[in-house]
Amino acid sequence: MTRRRGVADVFLFAACRAALFVLALLPRAAGLRVGRSLGILVFWAYPARRRIALANLQKAYGAALDRRARTRIARASFAHLGTICADAAYFPGLLRQPTERVAIHEGTEHLRAAVAEGRGALVFSGHIGHWEMIGLLQPRLGIPFAMVVRPLENARLDRMLAHLRQKAGNTLIPKRDAARGVLRALRARRAVAMLIDQNVREGGLFVDFFGLPASTTPALATFALKTGAPLVPVFASLLPDGRAAIRYLPALRPVRRGTLTDDIRTLTRACTALIEEEVRRRPEEWFWMHDRWRTRPTPAGPSPAVEARAEDGAPAAARAIPCRAGRSSWTATAPSARKWVTSTTCRVTG
Repeated sequence: MTRRRGVADVFLFAACRAALFVLALLPRAAGLRVGRSLGILVFWAYPARRRIALANLQKAYGAALDRRARTRIARASFAHLGTICADAAYFPGLLRQPTERVAIHEGTEHLRAAVAEGRGALVFSGHIGHWEMIGLLQPRLGIPFAMVVRPLENARLDRMLAHLRQKAGNTLIPKRDAARGVLRALRARRAVAMLIDQNVREGGLFVDFFGLPASTTPALATFALKTGAPLVPVFASLLPDGRAAIRYLPALRPVRRGTLTDDIRTLTRACTALIEEEVRRRPEEWFWMHDRWRTRPTPAGPSPAVEARAEDGAPAAARAIPCRAGRSSWTATAPSARKWVTSTTCRVTG
């Protein structure tokens, strides 16, 4: 089975490399149209993902959308994803072009003000619009990203994508054990980028997304409350002329008001609400084929557990990690090297 998977991975990698090479030979506008057409082809050829997209739209909008409208949005979502994937072929060329020919930035003062506070900044978004273009052009603002990324199962594809992301000047932090890299980047007053709109199978926090409990990473809010770093929302859309419109919104400040668990939930809910607002504004550009509501609350109710990954090389024995947020401080006792924050072991000391 492993050997068969290895052959499939090599074939998929070779196919992607060949596709990007062929697309790069075309003018960008033509290449993006090809990508859009391929996305529509996948919509019809991949029934499992098509069903997930249609089911998600039914959950999110209910009777507000009839089947024809749901199909239209789902098909447009696949077409949009095809466009974004095809654009990867042009990233090296876009890096050589003047910024004004590639993107329009709005609200950069919010990002600069957040970083100027001296605690770094946690920049978050979702899989909507042209999220990859945000990272590609971020170093041009003089504030490169440390990007928390989930490695692909296909190692060859993962290295190819990592090369594209780092080529602009960003650094990558593997999602599996992100704590050390995130804290180091924030201490260095850097901007850390995270996407927070995907289902979390274990250790997630259930907050409403389109009125339905969705298992969401608590890591963003946990890091913010631990360090006091402001959170800056950012979204990007692809304009008709091929440029990206990148918008940074006013920062959210982590504030301690109640128990740690409640504060993490409140902050996670606020960040998720901003992403939902953006998706409602342009639903055709979101990742509807992702099974966002796959993980469900237990019959007894949503688990209050909040988990984050420990630093690499941490001992297996319990240890205490000092944390600060505003005037209060809290200590998280880690029962293992892979869990350094849980709602059942945190105690407020300030």
